[in-house]
Amino acid sequence: MLTSRPIARAIWLALPATAALAGLVVLDQLALAPAVLAWLLVLALSGGLAWVREHRLRATHRYLEALAEGRQPEPLPDFGLLGGDELATALHRLDRALAERRARQLETDQLVATLLEALPDPVLLVAAGRTVVNANRAALALFGDDPSGRPLEAALRDPGLLAAVDQAQQGRGNTSLALQLLGPPRRAFGGQVMPVRLRGQPAALIALRELTEQLMIERMRSDFVANASHELRTPLTVLVGCIETLSGPARDDAAARERFLKLMAAEGARMTRLVDDLLSLSRIEQAEHQPPQGRVDPAACMEEVVETLRAYAAQRQVTLSVRRDRELPQVVGDRDQLIQLISNLVDNAIKYGGEGGTVEIACEQVAAAPPAAGSLAGRPAVRIVVADHGPGIGAEHLPRLTERFFRVDTARSRQLGGTGLGLAIVKHILRRHRGHLAIASELGRGTPVTAYLPADHGRSAAQAESPTATRA
Repeated sequence: MLTSRPIARAIWLALPATAALAGLVVLDQLALAPAVLAWLLVLALSGGLAWVREHRLRATHRYLEALAEGRQPEPLPDFGLLGGDELATALHRLDRALAERRARQLETDQLVATLLEALPDPVLLVAAGRTVVNANRAALALFGDDPSGRPLEAALRDPGLLAAVDQAQQGRGNTSLALQLLGPPRRAFGGQVMPVRLRGQPAALIALRELTEQLMIERMRSDFVANASHELRTPLTVLVGCIETLSGPARDDAAARERFLKLMAAEGARMTRLVDDLLSLSRIEQAEHQPPQGRVDPAACMEEVVETLRAYAAQRQVTLSVRRDRELPQVVGDRDQLIQLISNLVDNAIKYGGEGGTVEIACEQVAAAPPAAGSLAGRPAVRIVVADHGPGIGAEHLPRLTERFFRVDTARSRQLGGTGLGLAIVKHILRRHRGHLAIASELGRGTPVTAYLPADHGRSAAQAESPTATRA
C-alpha cells in the first residue's frame, strides 16, 4: 500500500506531463478524452517509479540500521532495475563487497579454528571477566572436560597465570611464565599469555606447553653424571691411596705390597666393569629406536649363559636349575643383546640370592601374556624367568630397581662387584625388542624377574634348526 510520500512523489513526477497535456487541450491540439487517458497513463508510470524509489529507500535504511547496530544486514535488492540513483548503486556495490568480505572472513575463521584444533599444545581463549570461551582439543584432553563458558579459575588456579590474563586484557603485552598442575601426577607447564581482540573487546589467548618429561630428562641426566662421577671417584680414591702407600711406608713391606696390589686389582676391575656397562648402556640407547631384524632362539641364548656362569655359581655354592619348553617360537631380536639381558638377570640372582641357594631359570611360551606383561598383555610371547630364593626386596624399592645406579643395599652391592647398571641395561634392551620387564618380590621369599619378548609366529626354534625346515 502506497503511503503519502510515494503518492506525493508520483504527482511531482507527473507534473511536467500534466502541464504539457493541459496546454495541448487548451490550444485545441488534443481532445479531452485522449488527454485524460494519456494523463492517467503518465500518473501510473510516475506512481510505479515513485514506489520503486520508496522501496529502495526503505531497503537502504534497513541496511544502514543493521550496520550501525553491528548486525549482519540483509542483502540489498538489485538496484539496476529501471535505473537508480548513485547512492543506491553505491550501496549495492558496498553490499556485494561486504558479502565477499564476510565469506573470506568465514574461511579465515574456519582455517584458524582448524589450526588450533591441530595444535598438540593446549590453547584457551579467555574473554572479559576471565570467562573461557573456547578450548582446543588438546586443552579438552588436559582438563578432562570442556572448560568453555566457565571461569578460568575452575580449570587453572595459578595466581601468576590469572594475573597475566588480567594484564593481557588490559593491553600490557605478552607474558611468559611457568606453572604446575597438581594432578596427580604433578605436571609442569610453560605458558604464554597474549592479548587479542574478541568481537571488538579485549581478550587473552593462553598457550600451554608441557615440560614434565623435559625436566625429568634433565634431572635424570644430572643424577646420572653425579652418580657416575661418584662411582668412579671411589675406586680412584682407593687406587691413589694404595699408590701413595706403596710409594712410601709400604715400599719394602712385601706382605703389605701384596695386599695393596690385590686391592688395586679389585678396584681396577670394578672400574673396568663400570666403564664397560656405561659404554654398553650408551650403545643400547643409541640403537633403541631401531628394532632388531634377526631371528633368535631364546632357549639357546639361555643355555649359553648358563654354561658361561656355571663356574661362577659354583664358586658361590649356588645351584642353577634350568627349565625350557620343548617347542619354543623364535623371537625377533639381537642375539648378543639377548645373551647380555639373560646374563645380567642370572648374574644378579647368583649375587643377591645368597650362597648355598638355588637360582631357577625358565624359558617358556605363553599363548596370551598376562597383564604383568605390559603392552604384550594378551599377545603370544616368550617368557624368560630368573628367580632366586634370597632375602627378597621391599615393595617400596621395586619401582626404582631399573634406575641407573640404584641399589637397595649400596655397601653389599659394591662388595659383590655390582655397578648398579645391570637392570637399567635389561630395561633398555627390552625396549628395543618391544618387550617388557616384570619384577615381583617379597621380603624373605626371593625375587622372580620376568622378561617378556614378542613371539615370532613364522616358525619355531626347533624348525629353524631342522635340516628339513632349512631346505623347505
